[in-house]
Amino acid sequence: MAIRDGFMQGSSLVGKAILLVLLLLACTGTALAAEDATMGMSPPVFFLVFLLVCIIIGIVAVLGGVGGGVVFTPLMMGFTDIDTFIIRATGLFVAMAGALVAARPFLRRGLANVRLLFFAAVPYATFAVIGALLAGYVKETMGATGDALVKLSLGVLVIFIALLILFGGKRVEYPEVKNVDSLSERLGLAMAYWEESLGGVVDYKVTRSPVAILLFCGVGLISGMFGLGAGWAMVPVFNLVMLAPLKVAAACSKVLIGIGDTAAIWPYIMGGGIFPLFAVPCMIGLIVGTLIGAKIMLRVKAGFVRYLIIAIMFGSGLKLLQSGLTGLGYL
Repeated sequence: MAIRDGFMQGSSLVGKAILLVLLLLACTGTALAAEDATMGMSPPVFFLVFLLVCIIIGIVAVLGGVGGGVVFTPLMMGFTDIDTFIIRATGLFVAMAGALVAARPFLRRGLANVRLLFFAAVPYATFAVIGALLAGYVKETMGATGDALVKLSLGVLVIFIALLILFGGKRVEYPEVKNVDSLSERLGLAMAYWEESLGGVVDYKVTRSPVAILLFCGVGLISGMFGLGAGWAMVPVFNLVMLAPLKVAAACSKVLIGIGDTAAIWPYIMGGGIFPLFAVPCMIGLIVGTLIGAKIMLRVKAGFVRYLIIAIMFGSGLKLLQSGLTGLGYL
């Protein structure tokens, strides 16, 4: 209980620190906030356009069962002329902001396993920072060629994610753990939470911690490098690899994004990747869209929207492949 309360207070302090950073950035601007960054639109129009676009993205993403970041970054990189470094920085920023909004109730209700979070946060946050530093290095040293390679790599990744959503294994609400590995046992990762639908306490164990560490390193590197939300990968790692209950996996994924992406955003901030006129409406729009989508989900069948998400991701991936190959001179 004391650990969880401390964690909640820490997340609150992080949120306040982020707001302070935003205010400073809004006052000072950034290195990449050039006059043509608004795509020829006046600042108020630019703000409103991306606010509305991101509200729609947030609604569709929730109905499709994915995080807004995994739709936002490919769409923006594939179909706008905004600098890819700014888009990736904003993708991390909006994923972080949304996760911090969701973290407090998950921690308060005990759905987020704090021990499991500390275990996963170290590899994920470390490699997310490494990925962000790598993104800055590619930008500084490789120029247009690096930009094309990033688009090409992201196109392949987005198509892979779409295939994973389409054909991925079915998630299990309460996986059965037959054997617990020695590392999970020593770390004491087993916990319990109150399940409203069952009217009782669910005791659960997790396993395969060594494999999960490697997977969290890879997911963190991808998240930091490409500015993608990591829920598409972390929920399966927690649920299908470590065999945590599905609700615990989803809660831990959200809180973990708030931890890791808060660390990974700093190399982008120091590199001038946060353009407030772009980041703020995108953040507000995705959060508002997520809240609206959550209410709509209670009343409609969202199966069609899932296939719409997959189609959007395939389209974005193909556009990124085309842009990357064109930038490299192959098209």
